Amino acid sequence: MVAHFAKALRSLTGLFQPVPTAGVTELRFAVIGGLAVSTWGQVRATQDIDVLADSAPSPVQTFAIRKTLAALWEAQGCVVAWRSGLADDPIPLLLRLTLPPPNAMTVDVLWAWRPWQREAVRRASVVPVARASIPVLRPEDLILMKLQAGGPQDLLDVENILFANPPELDHQHLVQTAGKLRLKAVLERCMRRVRQP
Repeated sequence: MVAHFAKALRSLTGLFQPVPTAGVTELRFAVIGGLAVSTWGQVRATQDIDVLADSAPSPVQTFAIRKTLAALWEAQGCVVAWRSGLADDPIPLLLRLTLPPPNAMTVDVLWAWRPWQREAVRRASVVPVARASIPVLRPEDLILMKLQAGGPQDLLDVENILFANPPELDHQHLVQTAGKLRLKAVLERCMRRVRQP
């Protein structure tokens, strides 16, 4: 994982602590996006941090939790902006979180909204980065997210991870879950492209 982001990731880890006194009994995240692809596949340039997050209760359904989390993070010097998607938006809730100085980096936080995504956050692998332990979405779950997004860069990322074939990649879980999510056909296309000479 890119060391340039280490301080910001350590700061983010500190922000994602459960706050039982505020009614938030679970609060966790896992790195996705370019940093996660660099962890499991081919290193690629990225200028931002993207994470998938989950909490109990979830701000996707509970507007009051958005206010609670915003107040907690603003008190720690962050700039918080919630963005709700439209009814047919594949990402119903996005949090843009600007970390306090000296990091002052912007983090896009996609909030888990499907059961498999919530489980993916819980299953995240812990990766050591500059004296910190950073949760990163497991390679099979990252592939599933990329397949669901379906953009050209997403599918290229899928192929790069499949080509790298990290030992952590659970092929059985990937294929089974892709079938349940109706993503098996596009996964198989990516697999065929990786196998081509």
